[in-house]
Amino acid sequence: MRRLLLAAVFAAASLSASAQPLRIGLSADPDLLDPTLGSSFYGRIVYAAMCDKLFDLDEKLNIVPQLATGYHYDDPTHLIITLRPGVIFHDGEKLDAEAAKYSLNRHLTLAGSMRAGEVNAIQTIEVMDPLTLRLTLKSPAAQLIAQSPIPNPQIYFT
Repeated sequence: MRRLLLAAVFAAASLSASAQPLRIGLSADPDLLDPTLGSSFYGRIVYAAMCDKLFDLDEKLNIVPQLATGYHYDDPTHLIITLRPGVIFHDGEKLDAEAAKYSLNRHLTLAGSMRAGEVNAIQTIEVMDPLTLRLTLKSPAAQLIAQSPIPNPQIYFT
């Protein structure tokens, strides 16, 4: 579904060099346009077109990096995530470890967060350098990276 939606976006963008509205039809409205608070199927469709994630799943259910370039565990409760350099948000700001930390903390702590249960294995988030995060987990949590591929619904970066 996501690939079809992205193909439609690129096809529409290539038809005209001038800026024009892009209209996409859905059979229902998304509940919210906030990935932290949204919980509807239609919201996920919109997020998949507008937001990226740290990791995704390929057709064989392998975890593949998206905004991240990779990850490794120092030990069962310390996860290191490296971010892709040169990524720019819609508003022109850079994606760096501070921005990723902010987004993860928002998912963990915002009242009403629909993502809190997906990332609640995280105890602390440390910025090691501009493109590296170190997550300290409350206990070993093998599912954390597998849950990071959004739209299932996990960690979105807008």
